[in-house]
Order: sequence, then C-alpha cells, then structure tokens
Amino acid sequence: MIELHQLRCFVAVAEELHFGRAAKRLFMTQPPLSRQIQLLEHALGIALLERSSRQVRLTAAGERFLRDARHILEFSARAEQAAQRVAHGGAGRITLGFTAVSAYRMIPMLLAHAAHALPDIDVELREMVSTVQVDALASRMLDAGFV
Repeated sequence: MIELHQLRCFVAVAEELHFGRAAKRLFMTQPPLSRQIQLLEHALGIALLERSSRQVRLTAAGERFLRDARHILEFSARAEQAAQRVAHGGAGRITLGFTAVSAYRMIPMLLAHAAHALPDIDVELREMVSTVQVDALASRMLDAGFV
C-alpha cells in the first residue's frame, strides 16, 4: 500500500535528484528516506529512479509517477483544508427561511454578499410564513429565518 509519506519522499528526491538534499529538505536522514523509496518501488513493482554512485535520475515511469504524485499530494492538502473549513464553519450549507415580502429586498442583497464573503457556503432558501419559520427554527430545520 502506498502512503502519502512515501509520495512526499519520492517527490523530494525527484525534484532534488539527490538523496542527501532531499533528506535535508524533509528533515530526515538519508537511510530512512532511501528505505521509503525502496518500499514505494516495491509496492509499485517498478523502478522509479536510476541510481548510480554519482547521480540519481528518474526513469520514464518515475517521470510519469512524479506528475501523479504531485497531484495526489495537492489534492490531499486541499481535502484536508476543506475538511478544516467545514469543521470550523467556513464551509458547508446554511438553510434560510424567508417570507415573500423579505424576498424582494433583502434576499438578493444577502445572497450577493454571502457569495462574496463566504464562497464555500451553500445557501438553501425556503419560502414559508413567519409562524412556520419559527417552528422550523425550533426543530432545527432552518439555520436562520427572516420573519
């Protein structure tokens, strides 16, 4: 099984083309870095790097794998950030109740402001009379309402 740590190690070696510099960049020593690359190559069943006493080069498979590894690491970071935003209220969905009268003046202005200020928040609108909104708020079917 491939691990994100192995991908980070591979990307560092592939970008540096030197195990020592890659290890320094990753704040680790060279032997564990080499081991991670070996484990990755073993898991894949292919050589990603050509090693000699003087240089490190990417194989054709290594060049292709590097592109995909970068995408995976980028996607992983974005997924982590998105989860953090949702957990801290910076992303998700909010359900707003409104009356027909409030829709004409407030709702368009509110939606425009929310789209700009909170781009990761989806706003769901539900038209309902004030008394139904109060009940919906009490039962948590609405997050907020304009009564």
